[in-house]
Amino acid sequence: MTDKHSIAIIGNRDTILGFKALGVHTFDANTPEEATDLLLKLKSEGGSHAIIFITEDLSEGITKENWKKLSGTALPAIIPVPDSKGSKGSGIRRIGKMVEQAVGSDIFNE
Repeated sequence: MTDKHSIAIIGNRDTILGFKALGVHTFDANTPEEATDLLLKLKSEGGSHAIIFITEDLSEGITKENWKKLSGTALPAIIPVPDSKGSKGSGIRRIGKMVEQAVGSDIFNE
């Protein structure tokens, strides 16, 4: 593992283009399969990315088996975000599940 961690985003070109100017590593993917392959590759590179954002439309197509492979360690944190068309709500639901696992309580629903 490296001492310096970076941030990455996976999504369609229109969504990720602006993040490059912020120093975020951008990875173009148009299907959940492409995104899964990229996530598995980035995870296997030994932790150079602490956070990987992925657009909701792509994250929704990742199989439960692949999520298990990707969620086995603390890093990278894989965070679904809305794409350029707007939020579908799946990203906040996934973050809610992650927080519930971490703290043992659903703090988003009252």
